[in-house]
Amino acid sequence: MSNLAPQVIFIGLGVIAVVSALLVVVGRNLFHAAMFLGAYMLSIAGFYFLLDADLVGIMQVFVYVGGVIVMLLFGVMLTAQMTNVRMVSAVKQRGGTVLSVIVLVALLASIFKKTAFVISQATPAQNAISLVGKLFMTDYVLPFEVVSVLLLAALIGAIVVAREEGRPQ
Repeated sequence: MSNLAPQVIFIGLGVIAVVSALLVVVGRNLFHAAMFLGAYMLSIAGFYFLLDADLVGIMQVFVYVGGVIVMLLFGVMLTAQMTNVRMVSAVKQRGGTVLSVIVLVALLASIFKKTAFVISQATPAQNAISLVGKLFMTDYVLPFEVVSVLLLAALIGAIVVAREEGRPQ
């Protein structure tokens, strides 16, 4: 790829990220907001792939897009009272909100202007995914299994709590 292609991809991903994030915040339909949140998270995964951080990009897609967004969409679609819900915003402090956003943008711009960004000359690690897999199955097998048992216990606990709430008393 030429030097122009990554810049065009970066700008495209940035536009997608900003537009979808804004649509999440200002959208009135809960289902559409969840879909735009998924688009935002996919664009973030695109940034990771652009930075040659393949493992982090794949985890972003699997965990956030594949897990969190699907769970959120199922929660919206399976809840009986949530059909065709329109979110209503009754914000009475618009002036304070606008002032806070302006102050935050000015603060971030000043930090960005004062920061000296250093570009690393180191080459990215090759086969990072297989290296992480080998580490999980050798040096870090105990923490990996402890986390899996903890997640299983949390899942069983969630099922027990949900089942008790559904029983007639």
